[in-house]
Amino acid sequence: MTTTAPERTGTVPAAVTTRHPPLRRRGWGWTVLTVAILVVYLFPVYWMLSASLQPNANSANTAWFPLEPGLGGYETALDDAGLSGLRVTIVVSLGSVLVSLLVATPAAYALSRLRSRAVSLALILLLLAQMIPSIVLATSFYAMFNEWGLLNTYLGLILANATAGVPFAIIVMRSFMLGLDPEILEAATVDGLGPLGTLWRMVVPLSRNSIITAGVFTFLFSWGDLLFGLTLVTRNEMYPVSVLILALSNSNLNTWAATMAASLVASLPALVVIFAAQRHVKAGLAAGGGR
Repeated sequence: MTTTAPERTGTVPAAVTTRHPPLRRRGWGWTVLTVAILVVYLFPVYWMLSASLQPNANSANTAWFPLEPGLGGYETALDDAGLSGLRVTIVVSLGSVLVSLLVATPAAYALSRLRSRAVSLALILLLLAQMIPSIVLATSFYAMFNEWGLLNTYLGLILANATAGVPFAIIVMRSFMLGLDPEILEAATVDGLGPLGTLWRMVVPLSRNSIITAGVFTFLFSWGDLLFGLTLVTRNEMYPVSVLILALSNSNLNTWAATMAASLVASLPALVVIFAAQRHVKAGLAAGGGR
């Protein structure tokens, strides 16, 4: 006996035909909303660029478009708040990243391996450390560094800025290290690696994304610091770029273009770091957030 397949008709159920247009409209809606949010966030960057090209602009009178653009603001910015401030900020930011990672990496690994109630207490203390107002820390650091001779030094600024990076780095890296395969670490111990060898040869390579994430955020914390630069520095040659931009904006109304130019130039290194490490940051935050 042979059977014939049911004859297909050219009609399509109404449920199928009406399903896709609403999805398309919903997708366009999310796209428009995303673009609108992106425009809002990027508008300050455009405003800095536009104002930096208007030599006669001020905080109360800035045109939407630079009709007669000029580079005088950039010349003033590089003279008054340029290379020396950038050098100090770069050295302090990179030093803060180095100190934070050297302290936070073994601490995060130890907290991820321990099984004790003391770990919860340590994490609470780390969170509390991040909640301390910076002005309280700055006042304490000034008294302490004055006794130690660390005012107006790179080391003093590095240690002060690292206080924001260390707790954050420990929390991020510990969350990632909790997901490391215990068998791999046990195999390293069987092969003769001690705790430091296991940390350096196994844990650090496997935790690369979380380490880069912690380093990027520590760099940004230090790069945008203003309070420690104002409190712990009294010599012009040791001021970070954020303090010099503040001084430039307070000088007179004719330096508005220079202030915007200096702000734009000071933002470029941070943007370069973010774009260069964005793939690792996404992976590090996703892995750490899932634990």
